[in-house]
Amino acid sequence: MIKKLFILLTILNYNINTFSISINLENKVAIITGGTRGIGYGIANSLAEKGYDLLLTYNTNKYKAYLSKDYLIEKYNNKIELVDGDLSLKESRDKIFDKYDRYFNKTHNLKVIVHNCGQYVGITSNNCENLKGIKKYSFGDNSLLENNNINFETMRYYQKLYGEAYIDLCERGLYRMNDGGSLIGISSPGCTTIYNPQPGYDMPGSGKTIMEYVMRLMALNAGKKNVNCNVIVPGAIKTDAWNILNKITGRDAYQFISNKQSINKEMKPKQIGDVVVFLCSNKGRYITGISLPVDGGLHLKI
Repeated sequence: MIKKLFILLTILNYNINTFSISINLENKVAIITGGTRGIGYGIANSLAEKGYDLLLTYNTNKYKAYLSKDYLIEKYNNKIELVDGDLSLKESRDKIFDKYDRYFNKTHNLKVIVHNCGQYVGITSNNCENLKGIKKYSFGDNSLLENNNINFETMRYYQKLYGEAYIDLCERGLYRMNDGGSLIGISSPGCTTIYNPQPGYDMPGSGKTIMEYVMRLMALNAGKKNVNCNVIVPGAIKTDAWNILNKITGRDAYQFISNKQSINKEMKPKQIGDVVVFLCSNKGRYITGISLPVDGGLHLKI
């Protein structure tokens, strides 16, 4: 009798644990780099609204990061974790997956990775990387030459921030995706032949060009795991970065760009987030391997 009772309890305990695990693994999580400000924050809101728990990264603005976290928790009641650091550095990217493995791996399915974080060093962010001459370098005018030696320091920084970091995040993320998912990069106009080249964006653009090309190759193999892989190219999205550009250019830079859009209506970060949600849904599953302009027709004019 005792033996039968023990067997029954063992079976019951196994079934309870199995049921619990299956419930937990219905939880879905998205990793969004630069997810506490600007376009990344719009993406975070859209995914949180659809029930995703979030792992968000930020670099230097800790105050804003925690304000964003508190808001998301209060509004959506989701689990939100933060990771800080410059994602051009491997140790910062290690922190993302260390935290994911500790806080999400046993209870969630990793469904989405969005590599959104970015900066135009010294323009839209402080030059905390101590790069020299960050505003003057461009291709074809010999500005990269210094005493007959070429200076690749700034270019390599952007290629690490956009190219290397994107590859690292996608590869390690894809390894952890067991039930399909989406890999998404956020690029900028002028980094591929969809747009005319954008003078002045030479250094950041060289990094995002890597992202856009790698994305196409990544999509070929990621599809075997039911994972689609795309890049979104936003148009003029109303964020705080435009205020800085206005001061530098001495004109309303946002209005200048948005006037070139066929749909001349203010776009907000969450509208990019809503496109991310679509690409991550079953309805968007078969869209893969493309650089998608979400720009109100800007690509038709520049």
